[in-house]
Amino acid sequence: MNTEFFRNIGLTDSETKVYLALLDLGSTTKGPIVDKSGVASSKIYELLEKLIQKGLVSYVIKSGVKYFESAPPSRILDYMQEKEAKLKQQKGQIEKLLPELELKRSMAGIGSETIVYKGMKGAETSFDDILKTLNKGEEYYVLGISKFTPHFERFVVNFHKKRAKQGIKCKIIVNELAEEIGNKLAPISLTKIKYLQKELFTPVVFIIYKDKTLISIGLDELFIQIKSKNLSEGLKAYADYMWSIGN
Repeated sequence: MNTEFFRNIGLTDSETKVYLALLDLGSTTKGPIVDKSGVASSKIYELLEKLIQKGLVSYVIKSGVKYFESAPPSRILDYMQEKEAKLKQQKGQIEKLLPELELKRSMAGIGSETIVYKGMKGAETSFDDILKTLNKGEEYYVLGISKFTPHFERFVVNFHKKRAKQGIKCKIIVNELAEEIGNKLAPISLTKIKYLQKELFTPVVFIIYKDKTLISIGLDELFIQIKSKNLSEGLKAYADYMWSIGN
């Protein structure tokens, strides 16, 4: 029998030998399994336990002796479906972690050109730098809009109107939880918006323009401006990916 299939679904060669031996033997003790499968006697219980955990082997105890038997071959389909479900869950977990992981990777190359602003005056100063840095026809990303205080929301809407008047384009990635904000920004000219699922919520907004990144924590009115080509390029690549999967 071609055993490549079993390897492809995650069984080791030894696990496959034990499972196939049990298919032939039926309910049996350790000794015949060792003889039939050809695996080392010292490893047999470990292999059986792994197959039990995968739902491919079971056992009963008769007169104090364990008798092992294979699960029906149809159980292999169940095992594959369980693996697929687990992979889907793991993919979802990774997607939630990606913003944090990408930030860690990008922050590794940050130099000393970092300025911290606080309060609404700080917001005006830091956001005005976007208008001073970009020229008409250029485009930048806003990544991760989630929730704002009411007065900061008004400030952001007015800023984008000013930005559009200067002919600067913007792609904005909004969390579904902030759809109301997205609806206020969408009608502004030179503005494109996509939404991400609410599970990808982040309280931090990344504004990526040229070789600069403005990290905006609107609820705390804290703004961190970083001049780092490494950071901006890394976040731009990540923003491109998030834009491609957004709605």
